[in-house]
Amino acid sequence: MRVMPEEEEVVLRLDRPTATSLADLIYNIGEHQAAGMPLAHLSSDDSERLGRVLHDLWRALGVSLPYGDGPGKEPRRRI
Repeated sequence: MRVMPEEEEVVLRLDRPTATSLADLIYNIGEHQAAGMPLAHLSSDDSERLGRVLHDLWRALGVSLPYGDGPGKEPRRRI
């Protein structure tokens, strides 16, 4: 992805299992929306990994977390 000069980058580093879990989730959501495929149940390991990614992403964006991370903007949308 190319970032325009006026845009600020947000960079997260992921280990391979977490990156795989995230890629699988994004793919499954796309298939669910495109063709109505049922969403697969996440394992507890995948859920924990993706929860940490979301926590890190919100923090990198300067968005307060939904469970007491202090004052600030709330995420626009939470599922």
